[in-house]
Amino acid sequence: MKDATIMLRVTTEQKQAIKRMARQQGMTITEFILFNMMKSISEVELSKLNGKIPLGSNPNE
Repeated sequence: MKDATIMLRVTTEQKQAIKRMARQQGMTITEFILFNMMKSISEVELSKLNGKIPLGSNPNE
C-alpha cells in the first residue's frame, strides 16, 4: 500500500517536459519519475560495488 508522499517543485516548463517524456514511455508522471529515480539509485549502488564511487561519498559533489 502506498502511504507516503514525495513532493518536487519544478517550473511549468520542466513539468511539461517530464509529462511529455512520461507519455512517450506510456507512464504517468509519478511512474516516470519513480522509475528514473530508482534506476539512478541502482546505478550509483552498482558504481559503489564496482569501486567507482568511494563508499560514503556524495556522487553529486
